[in-house]
Amino acid sequence: MSAQEGSFHGTRLHHVGVVVKDIDKAIAHLEALGFGPFKFNDEHKVFAIDFKGELHGKPAEWTTKISNALMGDVELELLEPSEGDQALKETLDAQGEGLHHIGWLTTDLQGEIARAKARGAEVWTSSFPVGNPGFCYFEGTDIGNLAIELREP
Repeated sequence: MSAQEGSFHGTRLHHVGVVVKDIDKAIAHLEALGFGPFKFNDEHKVFAIDFKGELHGKPAEWTTKISNALMGDVELELLEPSEGDQALKETLDAQGEGLHHIGWLTTDLQGEIARAKARGAEVWTSSFPVGNPGFCYFEGTDIGNLAIELREP
């Protein structure tokens, strides 16, 4: 298989996801160091998002607090799991705060998932809300337990 055949098609690096226990404390610390500004949108620094999807192949619902800071062309995404069973909480409980995933954008999410699964990747969690962008985290890698996220723009 050539390098091109093995690579994701139509993807671009979008963000680095960091799981935290207290998003407000993390934002204050990082902004004091000169990172940021962190914001979810023009009106909110932090926003809680409710998700419905799957976790380990079973239906799940959860809420996550999120904030982002643009760092060049890539976002630094802070995530605080707040309610429900979710991949972020599993990582926080098992490893503590830190790097959780690297996120890529794709215009062919279902196709990329199918190709990755054909190469042995396992879906950890996903959500495909009708009328909104979907996403998928693949199980963490053997190196640093780093998850890969694919998300629609």
